[in-house]
Amino acid sequence: MIVNRLFWFWASGSLLLYVALLLFVTIVCVAFTGPVPVLQQVRSPDILFAVQLSVRTATVSTLLSLLIGLPAAYRLAHYQGRFKDIVDGLLDIPLVLPPIAIGAALLVFFSQFPSREPSLDKILGRLGMPILFEVPAIVIAQFAVISGYSLRVLKASFESLNPRTSAVARTLGLNQAQTFLFVELPQAAPGLIAATILLWARAMGEFGATVVLAGATAGKTEVLPISIWLAMQAVQFEKALAAAIVLIIVSLGALFLFRSVTRVRL
Repeated sequence: MIVNRLFWFWASGSLLLYVALLLFVTIVCVAFTGPVPVLQQVRSPDILFAVQLSVRTATVSTLLSLLIGLPAAYRLAHYQGRFKDIVDGLLDIPLVLPPIAIGAALLVFFSQFPSREPSLDKILGRLGMPILFEVPAIVIAQFAVISGYSLRVLKASFESLNPRTSAVARTLGLNQAQTFLFVELPQAAPGLIAATILLWARAMGEFGATVVLAGATAGKTEVLPISIWLAMQAVQFEKALAAAIVLIIVSLGALFLFRSVTRVRL
């Protein structure tokens, strides 16, 4: 009995300490700057620009990751070949690499490929589609970072389905495409919605790859994480905290929606 009480005291104390630490840090930040300056900064043109740019780019990158990740994850979930472990390992690379390393690799790719001049970025620039240090670079950086998460979450959604349902659909005359669209996709819908929410929130908070590939130009490539970084560089704590609060609200909202969707699924 004493051991059990000590164990639960240790577990409960650790949980309370963690929650108290988060609340303490939040209260100290707000008390340091004051709530009024922070609220004023939230409504400032710089933060509003960062919010709308973050929403636009995160939405596009999430849709792209779903457009490519959905069929890829479906195929991976049904692939049982001898190279399955190798493919799985390669697709895990974006998950273990630091985002700044992904951004550096993309920067080299666009600025040095092909090896002869002009580079890929210059070729696209001549076609009116510049990439580096422009808004499209934000979308590419976000997509590169969240693509690994997209494949993993979507693959798990398809693997959780009952294979007997698909087999019955095939015996009733449905082909593979019809089985996917009318049987498997509706069944996996809660998982896909949850994946979309998490991917979008992750794209909103992406910084490392974005700052390398798109730069940190105020009023141009200033998404919310870059806005925080620029504000800290300029010792503008109210602006940095305002942008951070917006990201926290987005994260909490995404987690609430995710929990609601997964709860409905269960």
